[in-house]
Amino acid sequence: MVSLSVQKLKKFFGSHWLLILLFFTFLLRLPSLFEPFTYGDEGIYLTLGQAIRKGLVLYRDIHDNKPPMIYLMAALTGNFSLYRIYYFCWSFITLLVFWQLAKLLLDKNKKGIILSTALFAVLTSLPFLEGNIANAENFMILPIMAGFYLVIEHLNLLNKKNGLIYFWWFLSGILFSLATLFKIPALFDFAAAFLLIMFFIERKNYRNLISFLLINLSGFLLPIIISFVYFYLKGSLGQYFTAAFAQNLPYLSSWSDKAKSSGGLPVLLLARTGIVFLITTLFFCFRKKISFPVKILTIWFIFSLFAALLSSRPYPHYLIQVLPSFCLSFGLLLGKKKQFKAKIIPIIFSAILIFSFISFNFWYYPSWPYYKNFYQYALRLKTKDNYLNYFSPQAQTIYETANFIKNHTAIQQKIFIWGNQPSIYALANRLPVGRYTVSYHIIDFNAYQETMKNLLTSPPRWIIVTQDEQKSFPELEDLIGTNYSLFQQFGQFKIFYQLPKTVRL
Repeated sequence: MVSLSVQKLKKFFGSHWLLILLFFTFLLRLPSLFEPFTYGDEGIYLTLGQAIRKGLVLYRDIHDNKPPMIYLMAALTGNFSLYRIYYFCWSFITLLVFWQLAKLLLDKNKKGIILSTALFAVLTSLPFLEGNIANAENFMILPIMAGFYLVIEHLNLLNKKNGLIYFWWFLSGILFSLATLFKIPALFDFAAAFLLIMFFIERKNYRNLISFLLINLSGFLLPIIISFVYFYLKGSLGQYFTAAFAQNLPYLSSWSDKAKSSGGLPVLLLARTGIVFLITTLFFCFRKKISFPVKILTIWFIFSLFAALLSSRPYPHYLIQVLPSFCLSFGLLLGKKKQFKAKIIPIIFSAILIFSFISFNFWYYPSWPYYKNFYQYALRLKTKDNYLNYFSPQAQTIYETANFIKNHTAIQQKIFIWGNQPSIYALANRLPVGRYTVSYHIIDFNAYQETMKNLLTSPPRWIIVTQDEQKSFPELEDLIGTNYSLFQQFGQFKIFYQLPKTVRL
């Protein structure tokens, strides 16, 4: 009887494993819909998204240093709740695209497909790597995987006279471009796919290689050129290029030891570049002796890992970019017994990823306390205050401050926050005076004079100063001391009210 029940269970899971996995993913992602909106990057995205909806031009009127796609996503939703729901749905589409990619690469290896898809679903959902946060990396892996799917699906047409391949090559280029317009490191996934085309073309067809690559490159360049034309017509091309591209050049190993450099670039970055070049060259030379999935997954993995480690910054969501190739490699473990060499690949990838995680001191976020906090709150075993305090001691006061601003200003009135809590702007649906949403941008870009000019030209009725900002802004302090008075305080947030001219000091 027990044996029969086990067989029925295996049969059920074998037939419905994807639905079961989707439901399990739903349970993993459900808490993200109820998180307080206190994450700094999401606050910036939503503030810029609301600015777009109100007619401001990105980079010229409102600033951040990423390409425009993430802000367009935020503008499409307009508020935190819809933004989280949108990402929630996006994550399930991402999982289904991964599943299709796994079927393509792992062929009839059903157990391998299940294992790799389950691993991807878990790792991209857990707070451990910030899978619960709607960052650019979590959005961009969908077009990256779709682009790889089109490349891999149509590799068999490379050496045949088939005009349809030009369409698929062009479309894959567009997908990689959209990913890059979420965040620049996606460029390296495109580079990996670009190289794979050369790996699979036959020597006698090298004349066609340039045509294939140009079509792929044209698709990649088209959305980027369109974005340049758009911002040129809006009169903000210079600001767009500087913010989204030029300012990201110093990003290269920006947290590494600058003393150990060669030719202006850190030695470790040059070493990693050399390793990627060496592995790519070896795989190209011995490509006929290496199996189809191993070639694809290895080149993809080393390029995406190189991109994730580019800045040497320890933010865990950077590693999301590596997960597609990493998780797909685990499907090789359950392949045919004669494919022993291929089964070593996920072990090697794991060792490299763990070494990188430790070497670069990547941060991580505990997962069990996160789910325990949510389900205790959902089952009314924890109060709302205690639930919010798990995320941040300031969570409640952020909401209180945002509600105060919302109730004491008209929607068209701007405010100014000296601190790094942009969620207040987005929660209150109010825009900042000037281009900057956080104090660290004003500090990093030495934009004190520009900010003071805006504050003096269009003085806001309310100024908020967060006590956790240690950097001083003497001119702002003088302005507040002369023209403003402390009106209200919520925790670390001091709210100053503009005095009538007759009572100013």
